Amino acid sequence: MMTPGTRTPGIRDWRLGIGVATGVTLMLAVLAPRSLSAQNPASMPAPRRGSGASSAANPTNPTNPTNPTNPTNPTNPTNRSDLSVPPIECWWKTDRNAVSVGEHFQLTLTCAVLATDRVSVVVDESSLEPSALHLTPFEIIGGQRFRDILNAPRKFFQYQYTMRVLGEEFFGKEVPLPRLQITYKVQNSLQGGAALQGREAQYSLVPVPIRVLSLVPPGAADIRDTPTDTFGDVETRLFRSNIFLIVASVAFIAAGLMVVMLLARAAVRRRAATAARHRTVSPMTVLRAAIRELATVRAESSRAGWTDELAGRAAAAVRLAGAVALSRPVSHKEVDRQTSASEGQVAAPAGLATLRGKTTMLSAAVTPESPASNGHTRPEGRGAELWRSLSQSLGVFTAARYARPSASSGRPEVEGRNGGLDQAALDSALAESEDAVKRLRVRQALRFGRRKPHAESAGARPTWAR
Repeated sequence: MMTPGTRTPGIRDWRLGIGVATGVTLMLAVLAPRSLSAQNPASMPAPRRGSGASSAANPTNPTNPTNPTNPTNPTNPTNRSDLSVPPIECWWKTDRNAVSVGEHFQLTLTCAVLATDRVSVVVDESSLEPSALHLTPFEIIGGQRFRDILNAPRKFFQYQYTMRVLGEEFFGKEVPLPRLQITYKVQNSLQGGAALQGREAQYSLVPVPIRVLSLVPPGAADIRDTPTDTFGDVETRLFRSNIFLIVASVAFIAAGLMVVMLLARAAVRRRAATAARHRTVSPMTVLRAAIRELATVRAESSRAGWTDELAGRAAAAVRLAGAVALSRPVSHKEVDRQTSASEGQVAAPAGLATLRGKTTMLSAAVTPESPASNGHTRPEGRGAELWRSLSQSLGVFTAARYARPSASSGRPEVEGRNGGLDQAALDSALAESEDAVKRLRVRQALRFGRRKPHAESAGARPTWAR
């Protein structure tokens, strides 16, 4: 029978087994990494060139530079992990397996080169440019180089060439691409950023056969090419042409509307300018009309004597000369040739209006008091002398036509002894006015081409003073 102070042999053996297992596990945990490192030297960190670790790594021959297993040999710059990846691999790819003579096809060259922090492969790409590469008997039409893709530990670059083959001897044959030699160098990065380049090496690209078809299949009845367009292509082009036609029609209509608007606007402006433009009569034409009218009045007065109507006609002619002397506007109006002149109007000499069957009637709103009325400036020099003669004659003709003299009126008396018109006074006024108009015409002829003073429009100020 077991007492409380005694231990059974089973429990004691169980505890001993647990202790032994724990000790063995701890020993394996300590010794296993070292044994694995000794059995796998590729996993050890690469020794530095020229360091003491490089010599300890090869105790059998630490100083032999020709030993290929010596890590200090500069001809073996890569470690074992880098040597597991080929420095360069290239391959061809075409967009079709068979081509016709003269047909363009795409040929793609893809290369994968080693590119790590310590080792990189430098390829001489100058011979791979489309302008420099020759793949006889194929002709390179053009090509391009795509952007590089980096996928550690490799870098991929790619060229695409547009090719064609010409020649009757290639019908129905497989024409291989010529073997392409790619030149490259292995470049190693040293401590301190320096680079060490290896010897130049060649990579031979395996040729790719390309089948060249005949121009015409054996069973073809003619040599015309079969069109590749479908009903969908025809429908697409028809839709596009309809869209272009609609756009062109809208643009044409818009252009036509713009032209119509521009023409209408120009016509409106022209009509407005024509309506706003006042035709003017030259001073010489006005003076010739006044001289001719005064000569007609002289002839009729000499034949039948003075009348109120002749005095009014003489006054109208003198008003025209006075308007020229004072640089006042002269009104003009075109009427039919058979129309007689109204009161105060004088017919102008024959001109362009006569060719149209018209006659121009001239009139002026001038009185003997015109320079002194409405703030107008009196003429000076010879102009003042001429206007004085014209104003006196105008006063005589106006009094004879429209009024009878009175003692307080201050107007010249033109009544004769028998209550009629004073023929002598009217003849004297007529001669004086003719002389003044002729001198004014000479003055205007001498002033031809000079700048004339600005004349106010007829509607600017009232002419008649009350």
